[in-house]
Amino acid sequence: MSSKNLIKGMGFILRRANPSDVAPHLNYLQDKETKRNFMSVPKTLSEARKELFNKKNDTFVIQVDGEFAGTIGMHDIIPNHKAILSYWLARKFRGQGIMTRATKLFTRYAFKKYKLRRIYGFVRTFNKASCIVLERAGYQLEGRLRKNKLRNGKYMDDFVYAKVR
Repeated sequence: MSSKNLIKGMGFILRRANPSDVAPHLNYLQDKETKRNFMSVPKTLSEARKELFNKKNDTFVIQVDGEFAGTIGMHDIIPNHKAILSYWLARKFRGQGIMTRATKLFTRYAFKKYKLRRIYGFVRTFNKASCIVLERAGYQLEGRLRKNKLRNGKYMDDFVYAKVR
């Protein structure tokens, strides 16, 4: 795997997805706690494959000790301007600082590769762990988007965090 497809972190690597990642991607996203942070998650292997290999996004697998642990990536990329950060980590890998380190590393990569001025992400207001990840990675809380998402007949608020250069 070339260096542009592999980024080494402390205790993990970020790498491009391969076909063997589709099943764990789908399985881990079925976790109730993980699912509640997303508007939708893939329900079939075909949907998981489509999500993982979407050419419009720049997505890396987070691998810990040779095992698929989650993903981190960007979408809505506008080179020389901005992109939206998205990530998730399987429950068994949480609480070890992996996502904070992965976010710092991926953010540096994204700013450099796309010459971005702004990277931002949305966090459900109840997801305190994700707020901590972004704050520790140098992102700043910009505000609260009230009733930003509608799921199952309920409106949810989101926080917006951003890092600018």
